[in-house]
Amino acid sequence: MVSIGDKSLQQRLEQSLEKSSRENADSMEKLSSGSVFTRFDPRPSERALAEGLSQKVRGLAAAKRNINDAVSLLQTADSSMQQINDMVIRMKEINVAATNTTINDHERKFLFIEYQALHDEVQRVAQTTVFNGVPILNGAADDAPERLIFRVGDPILDESSSNEEDINTITFEGLKDVVATPAGLGLQSALDFLSGQSLDEGISVTDASELMRATDDNFATAYDQALGTLSTMRAVYGGMQARMQRALDYTDVLSENLSAARSTIADTDYASEVARMASSRILMQAGTAVLAQSGFASNLSLTLLNGLFN
Repeated sequence: MVSIGDKSLQQRLEQSLEKSSRENADSMEKLSSGSVFTRFDPRPSERALAEGLSQKVRGLAAAKRNINDAVSLLQTADSSMQQINDMVIRMKEINVAATNTTINDHERKFLFIEYQALHDEVQRVAQTTVFNGVPILNGAADDAPERLIFRVGDPILDESSSNEEDINTITFEGLKDVVATPAGLGLQSALDFLSGQSLDEGISVTDASELMRATDDNFATAYDQALGTLSTMRAVYGGMQARMQRALDYTDVLSENLSAARSTIADTDYASEVARMASSRILMQAGTAVLAQSGFASNLSLTLLNGLFN
């Protein structure tokens, strides 16, 4: 016969064993998933905070992709303008050499064949430099946008501004003014001097000098004017690229800090969790042994009593 005290002891032992088993299962789930949120330990308030941080981190990841795309666009424009810059310098060299009377008209024509080839290549580069369908060196094109808008973060309104503008968008204005074609740079074509001429005809010094004339009196030659225009364009693109790089650095730092904050809240501390699982397993083994011993003692007492009355 089992006493009430024995039943109470056995219940407590079973409850203790059940608690240890639950803690062991909880530790196993945390270690396998890497998350502190389990069915035994949901932590709803901390989960809500961690989810909010996760959303911000993913938003920053998207913003980082936007910034990298913007930097790629600006670098594409700058590299193309560098090629145009080199060709304009070569065109100037040709034209300066062609205005010298030590060469005859026929030889001067040979120089301007290369000149015209470079002129046509400048036109081609300016027209075909596009980024995802957007012309970035030919604002005169019909499909060239008025501006480019780069999003670098979640929408935040600037309350101090009268228009309450979104401060997490960077706008590149005046894209229509960026025209790196020969016409936009003020460079003349030599095609009028080359076409329709016989093989024996050439180009005079006067005609060669006319190609050097700048449309802006502030510049000595048309090539200086073109190079000045290109430098202005590159400065605008370079300034925007520098800002984008700073925005990228800020996004990286902010994302890293938010990820660390989320990790502190939501990620499993493996060292402490392994120790907790080891402790719960020891308690499980001890509880099982004690419970088995309790059941053996009760059965032994029952056997002795049956022997007395039989």
